[in-house]
Amino acid sequence: MPTHGNVDNEALRRLMRRVWRDDVAPLLRDKRAAQRRKTARFGGKLAVATGLLVDGALRLKGKPFTRFMTVVGTSFGAMLPDVWDWKWLSAAADDEERELVAKQVRKRAAQLPEAGALELFGLDAGASRDDLKKRWRRVLKRWHPDKAENDRQRAEFHIRFLAYQAAYDRLCRAYDEERLPVRSQKPD
Repeated sequence: MPTHGNVDNEALRRLMRRVWRDDVAPLLRDKRAAQRRKTARFGGKLAVATGLLVDGALRLKGKPFTRFMTVVGTSFGAMLPDVWDWKWLSAAADDEERELVAKQVRKRAAQLPEAGALELFGLDAGASRDDLKKRWRRVLKRWHPDKAENDRQRAEFHIRFLAYQAAYDRLCRAYDEERLPVRSQKPD
């Protein structure tokens, strides 16, 4: 079984990518248009320089690689503002955007299937409520916003904590309603 840290990080990354792609990026598309143009220009210039360097090193005459790199660089540069990144959240996002992300993370984590919520904690369907509580305490010790060293880190910790908290609440309801833990069926 993978270690708890690897499991919860990958499960959280998948959740955050889904929240960003489906919920947040479409709402920020207009706000990010200027940033998209700027990164597209930068990506294009960087790609041209790289293309010229490669053309010169390989002694290509018609500069086909430069044109190709310009298109690729401009395209990737235009996509950068639409890629989820914790640094964006802690540095570039304003309070309104952070609150939007927080709201969407809470909503998505609360809607996770039980298996997905368990995966966030690195547990399987047979885990006991005590196992969940132990993992929850680890999350509290590691990701509570008060544990952050500075304001930039606090934004990331806050979002992570909200995701875990919503998943924890979801799982507690499942234990209360006796849907968890799932007992394996033994053949007769």
